[in-house]
Amino acid sequence: MNDTELMSLWSALEPNGPQRARIETRAFDWLEASDTSIASEWLGLLKVEPLEALAYASVGAVALLLLTPIGWIAVSLLP
Repeated sequence: MNDTELMSLWSALEPNGPQRARIETRAFDWLEASDTSIASEWLGLLKVEPLEALAYASVGAVALLLLTPIGWIAVSLLP
């Protein structure tokens, strides 16, 4: 969207003073939110949730414990 399209849409809306201020605030907040740094996005991905980490570790340990004997049996049945 370029400035000409934005101005034509803006003139079609013809908001009054308080509406215009609210729209501008939302637009600027959206623009600022989309300008987050790559570092903050990576830190958000690496955020540690203690209960989630404990659950994943528990499921991994149980899967390793159960799948090891199944793997031995499967290997012994292969020629």
